Amino acid sequence: MKFGDLRHGVDVVSADGHKLGSLSRVVVQKDTLTITHIVVDTGILRSGTPLWEGGWGLGHDRVVPMGALARVTPDAAHLTMTADEFRDLSVDYDTKQLQPLPDNKPGRLDSSDLKRILMSFPGEPGAYVLSDVFAKAPDEVDIRKDSAVWRLNPHEKIGEVERVEYDDATKKVTQLVIRRGHFFSQDVILPVSYIVEVVEMLEGVVRVDISDQQLEALAEFHAG
Repeated sequence: MKFGDLRHGVDVVSADGHKLGSLSRVVVQKDTLTITHIVVDTGILRSGTPLWEGGWGLGHDRVVPMGALARVTPDAAHLTMTADEFRDLSVDYDTKQLQPLPDNKPGRLDSSDLKRILMSFPGEPGAYVLSDVFAKAPDEVDIRKDSAVWRLNPHEKIGEVERVEYDDATKKVTQLVIRRGHFFSQDVILPVSYIVEVVEMLEGVVRVDISDQQLEALAEFHAG
Protein backbone atom coordinates (compact mmCIF):
# COMPACT_ATOMS: atom_id res chain seq x y z
CA MET A 1 0.00 0.00 0.00
CA LYS A 2 1.40 3.37 -1.00
CA PHE A 3 1.17 6.35 1.31
CA GLY A 4 1.38 10.02 0.48
CA ASP A 5 2.87 12.68 2.72
CA LEU A 6 1.64 16.25 2.32
CA ARG A 7 3.99 18.54 4.18
CA HIS A 8 2.71 22.07 4.49
CA GLY A 9 4.94 24.65 2.85
CA VAL A 10 6.56 22.38 0.22
CA ASP A 11 6.81 23.60 -3.37
CA VAL A 12 3.95 22.82 -5.73
CA VAL A 13 5.34 22.16 -9.22
CA SER A 14 3.52 22.00 -12.57
CA ALA A 15 3.85 19.16 -15.09
CA ASP A 16 6.08 21.38 -17.22
CA GLY A 17 8.42 22.16 -14.34
CA HIS A 18 7.22 25.57 -13.12
CA LYS A 19 7.04 26.34 -9.43
CA LEU A 20 3.44 27.39 -8.86
CA GLY A 21 3.66 28.20 -5.17
CA SER A 22 3.63 26.33 -1.89
CA LEU A 23 1.20 23.93 -0.25
CA SER A 24 -1.00 26.02 2.01
CA ARG A 25 -3.52 23.49 3.34
CA VAL A 26 -5.53 20.40 2.51
CA VAL A 27 -9.31 20.18 2.33
CA VAL A 28 -10.92 17.05 3.79
CA GLN A 29 -14.43 15.63 3.84
CA LYS A 30 -15.62 15.76 7.46
CA ASP A 31 -17.14 12.31 7.83
CA THR A 32 -14.58 10.20 5.96
CA LEU A 33 -11.44 12.35 6.36
CA THR A 34 -10.87 11.89 2.63
CA ILE A 35 -8.69 14.60 1.11
CA THR A 36 -10.63 16.26 -1.70
CA HIS A 37 -8.44 19.25 -2.64
CA ILE A 38 -5.13 20.91 -1.95
CA VAL A 39 -4.71 24.67 -1.68
CA VAL A 40 -1.71 26.34 -3.30
CA ASP A 41 -0.40 29.68 -2.02
CA THR A 42 0.83 31.30 -5.25
CA GLY A 43 2.12 34.50 -3.63
CA ILE A 44 2.51 37.64 -5.74
CA LEU A 45 6.03 37.32 -7.03
CA ARG A 46 8.49 34.50 -7.63
CA SER A 47 12.09 35.65 -8.10
CA GLY A 48 10.89 39.19 -8.78
CA THR A 49 8.58 38.30 -11.68
CA PRO A 50 4.98 37.03 -11.96
CA LEU A 51 4.55 33.27 -11.95
CA TRP A 52 3.32 33.37 -15.51
CA GLU A 53 1.75 35.82 -17.93
CA GLY A 54 -1.42 37.12 -16.33
CA GLY A 55 -0.45 35.88 -12.86
CA TRP A 56 -1.05 39.27 -11.29
CA GLY A 57 -4.79 38.83 -11.57
CA LEU A 58 -4.97 35.67 -9.49
CA GLY A 59 -5.72 35.37 -5.81
CA HIS A 60 -2.92 34.17 -3.55
CA ASP A 61 -4.59 30.84 -2.73
CA ARG A 62 -5.77 28.54 -5.52
CA VAL A 63 -7.63 25.22 -5.20
CA VAL A 64 -6.96 22.07 -7.21
CA PRO A 65 -8.58 18.64 -6.79
CA MET A 66 -6.56 15.73 -5.45
CA GLY A 67 -6.94 14.06 -8.84
CA ALA A 68 -4.53 16.65 -10.22
CA LEU A 69 -1.80 15.54 -7.81
CA ALA A 70 0.64 13.33 -9.72
CA ARG A 71 3.10 12.47 -6.98
CA VAL A 72 4.62 13.76 -3.77
CA THR A 73 8.33 13.87 -2.99
CA PRO A 74 9.99 15.03 0.25
CA ASP A 75 10.52 18.48 -1.29
CA ALA A 76 7.57 19.04 -3.61
CA ALA A 77 4.03 18.18 -4.66
CA HIS A 78 3.90 17.59 -8.42
CA LEU A 79 0.72 18.24 -10.40
CA THR A 80 -0.54 16.74 -13.64
CA MET A 81 -1.41 20.29 -14.78
CA THR A 82 0.87 22.55 -16.77
CA ALA A 83 1.36 26.11 -15.50
CA ASP A 84 -1.15 27.39 -18.07
CA GLU A 85 -3.71 24.75 -17.07
CA PHE A 86 -3.22 25.64 -13.41
CA ARG A 87 -3.84 29.29 -14.23
CA ASP A 88 -6.99 28.51 -16.23
CA LEU A 89 -8.47 25.59 -14.29
CA SER A 90 -7.67 26.25 -10.64
CA VAL A 91 -10.06 28.51 -8.71
CA ASP A 92 -9.68 31.08 -5.96
CA TYR A 93 -9.85 29.47 -2.53
CA ASP A 94 -11.22 32.64 -0.92
CA THR A 95 -13.30 35.11 -2.91
CA LYS A 96 -14.05 38.40 -1.15
CA GLN A 97 -17.44 39.93 -1.86
CA LEU A 98 -19.13 43.17 -0.84
CA GLN A 99 -22.70 42.59 0.25
CA PRO A 100 -25.25 45.30 1.07
CA LEU A 101 -26.66 45.43 4.58
CA PRO A 102 -30.46 45.12 4.79
CA ASP A 103 -32.56 48.23 5.31
CA ASN A 104 -35.70 47.27 7.21
CA LYS A 105 -37.60 50.43 6.26
CA PRO A 106 -36.22 51.97 3.06
CA GLY A 107 -36.60 55.73 3.01
CA ARG A 108 -37.16 55.96 6.76
CA LEU A 109 -34.64 56.28 9.58
CA ASP A 110 -34.74 53.26 11.88
CA SER A 111 -32.44 51.06 13.99
CA SER A 112 -31.25 49.11 10.94
CA ASP A 113 -29.87 52.34 9.46
CA LEU A 114 -27.61 52.84 12.47
CA LYS A 115 -26.33 49.28 12.14
CA ARG A 116 -25.78 49.78 8.42
CA ILE A 117 -23.71 52.91 9.05
CA LEU A 118 -21.65 51.38 11.86
CA MET A 119 -20.91 48.25 9.85
CA SER A 120 -20.20 49.96 6.54
CA PHE A 121 -17.04 48.86 4.80
CA PRO A 122 -14.67 51.87 4.86
CA GLY A 123 -14.02 53.51 1.53
CA GLU A 124 -17.04 52.03 -0.23
CA PRO A 125 -20.24 53.86 -1.18
CA GLY A 126 -23.25 52.80 0.83
CA ALA A 127 -23.61 50.29 3.64
CA TYR A 128 -21.69 47.16 2.68
CA VAL A 129 -19.86 44.44 4.54
CA LEU A 130 -16.95 42.40 3.25
CA SER A 131 -17.56 38.65 3.30
CA ASP A 132 -15.45 35.64 2.35
CA VAL A 133 -16.79 32.89 0.08
CA PHE A 134 -14.66 29.74 0.21
CA ALA A 135 -14.34 27.21 -2.61
CA LYS A 136 -15.28 24.14 -0.60
CA ALA A 137 -18.44 22.21 0.10
CA PRO A 138 -20.38 22.62 3.38
CA ASP A 139 -19.19 19.18 4.49
CA GLU A 140 -15.50 19.99 3.92
CA VAL A 141 -12.98 21.52 6.32
CA ASP A 142 -9.37 22.62 6.24
CA ILE A 143 -6.31 21.09 7.83
CA ARG A 144 -3.30 23.34 7.62
CA LYS A 145 0.05 23.74 9.32
CA ASP A 146 -0.41 24.71 12.95
CA SER A 147 -4.05 23.61 13.07
CA ALA A 148 -4.67 22.99 16.75
CA VAL A 149 -5.15 19.44 18.06
CA TRP A 150 -7.35 19.20 21.17
CA ARG A 151 -8.24 16.16 23.25
CA LEU A 152 -11.78 15.77 24.53
CA ASN A 153 -11.13 14.54 28.06
CA PRO A 154 -9.52 16.36 29.66
CA HIS A 155 -10.21 19.26 27.34
CA GLU A 156 -6.71 20.46 26.50
CA LYS A 157 -4.54 21.29 23.55
CA ILE A 158 -1.95 18.59 22.84
CA GLY A 159 -0.18 19.98 19.78
CA GLU A 160 -0.30 21.49 16.29
CA VAL A 161 -0.42 19.81 12.87
CA GLU A 162 2.88 19.59 10.98
CA ARG A 163 1.92 17.35 8.06
CA VAL A 164 -0.80 15.04 6.76
CA GLU A 165 -0.20 11.45 5.65
CA TYR A 166 -2.76 9.61 3.53
CA ASP A 167 -3.49 6.41 1.65
CA ASP A 168 -2.48 7.04 -1.95
CA ALA A 169 -5.28 4.84 -3.32
CA THR A 170 -8.23 6.07 -1.29
CA LYS A 171 -6.90 9.57 -0.45
CA LYS A 172 -8.06 9.03 3.13
CA VAL A 173 -5.99 10.51 5.93
CA THR A 174 -4.11 7.74 7.76
CA GLN A 175 -2.24 9.80 10.35
CA LEU A 176 -1.16 13.28 11.28
CA VAL A 177 2.27 14.38 12.36
CA ILE A 178 1.80 16.80 15.23
CA ARG A 179 4.26 19.00 17.05
CA ARG A 180 4.15 18.77 20.83
CA GLY A 181 5.76 21.21 23.23
CA HIS A 182 7.14 24.69 22.73
CA PHE A 183 10.76 25.21 23.71
CA PHE A 184 11.64 21.52 23.44
CA SER A 185 9.15 20.40 20.81
CA GLN A 186 8.82 16.88 19.47
CA ASP A 187 7.05 15.62 16.35
CA VAL A 188 4.89 12.55 17.00
CA ILE A 189 2.62 10.38 14.86
CA LEU A 190 -1.11 10.57 15.60
CA PRO A 191 -3.03 7.68 13.96
CA VAL A 192 -6.37 8.58 12.42
CA SER A 193 -8.15 6.19 14.81
CA TYR A 194 -7.81 8.80 17.56
CA ILE A 195 -9.45 11.56 15.52
CA VAL A 196 -13.05 12.23 16.46
CA GLU A 197 -13.68 15.14 14.09
CA VAL A 198 -12.19 18.14 12.35
CA VAL A 199 -14.23 21.29 12.93
CA GLU A 200 -14.26 24.58 11.04
CA MET A 201 -13.11 26.94 13.76
CA LEU A 202 -10.55 29.53 12.72
CA GLU A 203 -8.01 27.38 10.85
CA GLY A 204 -9.57 24.01 11.50
CA VAL A 205 -9.41 22.28 14.88
CA VAL A 206 -8.69 18.55 15.15
CA ARG A 207 -10.46 16.90 18.09
CA VAL A 208 -9.14 13.59 19.40
CA ASP A 209 -10.12 11.04 22.00
CA ILE A 210 -6.90 9.75 23.55
CA SER A 211 -5.89 8.69 27.06
CA ASP A 212 -2.80 9.85 28.94
CA GLN A 213 -1.13 6.48 28.35
CA GLN A 214 -1.92 6.49 24.62
CA LEU A 215 -0.69 10.06 24.29
CA GLU A 216 2.62 9.27 25.95
CA ALA A 217 3.01 6.17 23.76
CA LEU A 218 2.74 8.02 20.44
CA ALA A 219 5.76 7.22 18.29
CA GLU A 220 8.22 9.96 17.45
CA PHE A 221 8.21 11.02 13.81
CA HIS A 222 11.43 10.89 11.81
CA ALA A 223 11.41 12.30 8.28
CA GLY A 224 12.48 9.68 5.75
